[in-house]
Amino acid sequence: MMIDSGSLPPLNTLRVFEAVARHLSFTQAAKELHVTQAAVSHQIKSLEDHLGIKLFSRIKRRVLMTEEAQMLLPAVISAFSSIQEALEVIREHDAEQTLTVSLTPQFASNWLSFRIGSFYKRHPDINLHLQISSQEPDFVYGKTDLGVYWGSGNWEGLQSERLMTLEYTPFCSPELLAHEQPLKQPLQLANYRLLH
Repeated sequence: MMIDSGSLPPLNTLRVFEAVARHLSFTQAAKELHVTQAAVSHQIKSLEDHLGIKLFSRIKRRVLMTEEAQMLLPAVISAFSSIQEALEVIREHDAEQTLTVSLTPQFASNWLSFRIGSFYKRHPDINLHLQISSQEPDFVYGKTDLGVYWGSGNWEGLQSERLMTLEYTPFCSPELLAHEQPLKQPLQLANYRLLH
C-alpha cells in the first residue's frame, strides 16, 4: 500500500493531538512534551486546518474532544503503538548483532589492538562494542557478553576459558641485586615497589 504523504498531517501535530486528548488539557500536554502551551495550541490549530475540522472545544476552562477527535484518537494511538513496537524490534535486533566485550586497558593495547582489524575482516556482520576498564564487568546487570581478564579463571557463576599462559620476567637495576638483601625468591618481590 502506497501512502499519499500529501494527505497526511505532519507527524508532530498528531503527537501533540494524542497528548492533548489523553490529558484533556493543553497545559498538561505542553508539560509532557516540554514545550509551551502556545506551541501546543499552534500544533492543534495546524492539524485542525489540515483536516478542515475542529478537534477540541473549550467549555468553562475544560477541554472536550469533538466527535471527530474521538474517531481519530484510536487510529492515532494504534499508529504510534505500531511505530513503537517496530522500533523496539529494531533495537532488539541491533542488540543481538552487537558483541560487547569487556577487557583491561593492557590487553586492549598490547594484544587486541594488533588483531582487531583482522576480526572485522572475518566478521563484518558483527558490531563489536569494547568496554575497556580495569574493573571486572557486571555480567548480571550490565550488557557485557564476554570479558577478557587476567586471573585463575575461578569466577563464581561464570564460565571461563584459558586463552593464553603468560610468563613474567622481573627486571631490576644491578644496584638492587647488590643490595644487602638481594632478590633470590619471587616472593621477595612483594617487598619492593613494582613498576608496570
